[in-house]
Amino acid sequence: MSQPNDTAAGSTADGSRLEQFHQEVGRLQASGGRANPDRWVFRIGVILTIVGLAFTLVSFFMTGDASDNKNHLDLVVSALFGVSLTLVGLVMITVSSFRRFMRYWLVRLIYEHREQTDRVANR
Repeated sequence: MSQPNDTAAGSTADGSRLEQFHQEVGRLQASGGRANPDRWVFRIGVILTIVGLAFTLVSFFMTGDASDNKNHLDLVVSALFGVSLTLVGLVMITVSSFRRFMRYWLVRLIYEHREQTDRVANR
């Protein structure tokens, strides 16, 4: 019967720890700088993905109109180029997102280790 009170107290403590964590991160005032490479990689990835999809779709729909084999083969190669652009863009988006998550996770890990060190030191 004491478990609901314990979990409520635990969630309040977790909420205050989370707030304190966000305040600590805010106090760091760590910006990516003016040249944030992850943001540019993400934007270029989105642009490449959109251009690649458009290139692929246009080439795909034009292959139905191709009457000779040479023109048909050129359009298939163009469609494959569009697919490769799309894949490169998706990889860039994924890498950028993963780097951003890992950076956040590292800051969180450092903060947690500092908290544990403070707890051990204050005993």
